[in-house]
Amino acid sequence: MEKVAVIGGGQMGSQIAALSAMSGHETSIFDSNKEYLDSKLVFTKENIENLVSKDLIKKESLDNFNQNLKVYDSLETVVDDKTFVIEAVVERFDVKKEIFTTISKKLDEDVVLATNSSFIAASEIAQHCKHPERFINMHFFYPPLRMDLIEISFPESTSKEVVDRTKELSELMGRTVVTLNKETPGFIVNRMLGALVDEAYELYDEGIADFKDIDLAIKKGLNHPLGPFELTDYSGLDISYYSKLKIYNETKNPKDKPKKFLEEKVKDGKLGVKTGEGFYNYDKPSKS
Repeated sequence: MEKVAVIGGGQMGSQIAALSAMSGHETSIFDSNKEYLDSKLVFTKENIENLVSKDLIKKESLDNFNQNLKVYDSLETVVDDKTFVIEAVVERFDVKKEIFTTISKKLDEDVVLATNSSFIAASEIAQHCKHPERFINMHFFYPPLRMDLIEISFPESTSKEVVDRTKELSELMGRTVVTLNKETPGFIVNRMLGALVDEAYELYDEGIADFKDIDLAIKKGLNHPLGPFELTDYSGLDISYYSKLKIYNETKNPKDKPKKFLEEKVKDGKLGVKTGEGFYNYDKPSKS
């Protein structure tokens, strides 16, 4: 069994850590905002209890969550004696690079280093860190407790052992795994969804329709559970913004530049469900 550390305690990280602990793995988690992390873990536990009450998961999973998950107060201590690290922080290369540069110096070459990002490739981070052969993308979907999919992507430098261990851990967490043959921004799902969201943003930016009507049309016309603007609210406007900004900085193509309305919302801290307001307003910040 792997000993797992999760870095980042937001709506993704808290539930990734829960999946790890629920599957019987010794699991640690750290976030620089302890109060924020604690609130996410409380709600995650409530989610698990709800799933148990509906007989969707066994009570043993809740017991494992309570027994196996521990909160740590620093980046250095959370990875102590761990064999597998999963990073789930903000979708910014500079932040991820700093984290992995720091911990890769501390951890021996047998420790797997995985990023939850689907837009920043493991190869981009690995080149700045020790032992690049142990870097991999391990992309969960929101909310991890309910979404049965993990996308795995990796550069040629990643060892077969690391790929196999990542697949095994994903399956032990009870998730279906798809593995890419080569790296691409957005992987499979977000690359396809990105095309839909880009077109929705363009329609809105051109004044063709209100974002609520665009969402309604997609839900009713394509039978999607969420419209593209609702989806962005749930995944986080900051994730959408920084992923687009990264692509634009690489291509310099005006079509890849984040829309002004998206940039303004991110700068105003209106990041979606997690802050209580994005394209839509919410009664209070989500704890999921």
